[in-house]
Parts: sequence; C-alpha cells; structure tokens
Amino acid sequence: MKKRPSQINAKVVADALREAERELEQPSSTERPLYVNVKPANITTRLELFQPRRFSAGLREVDPKHVKDLATRITRKGDLDPVLVIKLAGSWVVVDGHHRLAAYLSLKRKTAIKCEWFTGTVREAADESLRRNELIKLPISHGDKQEEAWRRTLNGWGSKSEVVQLTGVSEGIIAMMRRIVKQHRTQETPSGKELRQKLGPSLATYSWSRVRAEWVGLTPGQWSLEEAAAKLARNLSKRMTNTLSENPEVTARALWIYDPHMCSELAAALSRHVKDEQLEETHEAQLQVMRAKGISLEEADE
Repeated sequence: MKKRPSQINAKVVADALREAERELEQPSSTERPLYVNVKPANITTRLELFQPRRFSAGLREVDPKHVKDLATRITRKGDLDPVLVIKLAGSWVVVDGHHRLAAYLSLKRKTAIKCEWFTGTVREAADESLRRNELIKLPISHGDKQEEAWRRTLNGWGSKSEVVQLTGVSEGIIAMMRRIVKQHRTQETPSGKELRQKLGPSLATYSWSRVRAEWVGLTPGQWSLEEAAAKLARNLSKRMTNTLSENPEVTARALWIYDPHMCSELAAALSRHVKDEQLEETHEAQLQVMRAKGISLEEADE
C-alpha cells in the first residue's frame, strides 16, 4: 500500500499524477460505459488525485454522517449507483464514490459491487471526479473548491474558463490566482517581489488560503489564528473522531459544563464565521450568474 502524503498541495498532486499515468491500465474492451464487479475491500483510495473534499482539515477521508446515511439506504433499498474506478498498477482505485465505498465497507460487504471502469487518462479521471461531485447531494465546500482551482492553476491544468467551469470558482478569483502566480514568477511588481521573499521560489507547496493571506496582507497574527484553528480541528478529530458531530445538543451542553464563560463568546464567533462564509458564497453565486449572462466584471462596475 502506498504511503499517504501528509499534506496535499500542487507539488504532491503533480508528482502523483505523473506516477499514476505510468501505472495506468486500460481495458481491452471497447464497450462504453464499461462495468466491472469488484469487492469493496479490493478498492483503494488516492486522495491526492481523486477526492476534491477535505474533511476536518484533511484528517478524514469521508464525512461520517453521510456514510451512515448511505449505509442505511443500502440496507433498506439495496445497492447504490456504481462507483467510478480506475486501474493503477493492478489495483482498483476509486475515482468517484468515496462515501458509497465507505458505506459498503462499514456494512462489511463481502460480495462484489458494480463499478464503472473509467477508460480515460488519469488527468481526465481527476477532472471527472470533480465534475461528478458537483452533481451529488453532499456539496463541496467553498474552500475546497478554491484549493482545487489553485492546484490546477499552479500545475497549468486547463484554461481560465475551463477551471472556472470545472471547479465552480468565479472567474475573478481564478484571474487573481493566475495574476499572483505570474507576478511571483516574474517579480514584475513590488507585490510579486515581496511574495517571493516571504514564500520562496515555489508556491507549489502552499495552499491558496496561505498565499491569498500573504497577498492581501493579513498580519502574522491573523494567519496564525487560521493555522491554530486548523490544528485544533485536526486534534479534536484525531482524539474524538466524530463524537462532537453526533449530537449537537450534547456537544453544546458538554461545552457549557467545560467552560460556561467561553460559550457566549463562542456563539458570537460562530455567528460571525457563518455570516462571513454565507456572504462569500453569495458573492460567488452572483458572479456565476453574471458569467452565465455574459456580463463581465467591468460592465458590472459601471
């Protein structure tokens, strides 16, 4: 079994893609779509290639509640839609359907399940993974979409319009990403020179959230707050798995017992965070509507 990368960034993804393309096995059959029967235990994951979501700051592969809901669905109504797989170095790897696969595994399914064998390249499979995830009920978070767009921008995968269409990130944000990459590389502007001084000659190991924080001038204290929050989330998930998510009422009461003085401040902080997320997502949705109507950002400002 391959060692899982400790973090997923543009460099990790690019290296994994090159290796996977060498390992790719194509079917001899010309039938499309092509279906195969594979036991769930014989299907592995390659999160650096085929999972556009990052749960608990990347600590979990899947959302436990969604897996539980799917397992209940299987028990009551039978098998789910086929999982999309690809064959790398003799092993089946899930491209789309991580939660479905986890549901079968949670039920200790021993018999084979119906899978669709993806017959394109690994790069095309990565695109298809993102495309299909846009169609299902468990949404990709706003932040995960931007990180996916950032990795594609750094690795030069697709035009601006293709990245916009595939990830759902606004044209304005993609343009900013491309502008930052160019200025960091050429150092044509003071901002580009400063960014290179801060982050070094390569952006491939940095997340979009980190690069954007540096670009817009967040203070070290503001950025440290984001890093500390992600670290605490990972520690909570590692120590308590999904216990905090099982029953919000129990969690709220437990926090009250733990520190009642903190709870009012925590409620206010959560309210601000939810409001900020909703505002940003609303702005992204408005930009998408504008783009669909053929309205440019310059026209909208007039």
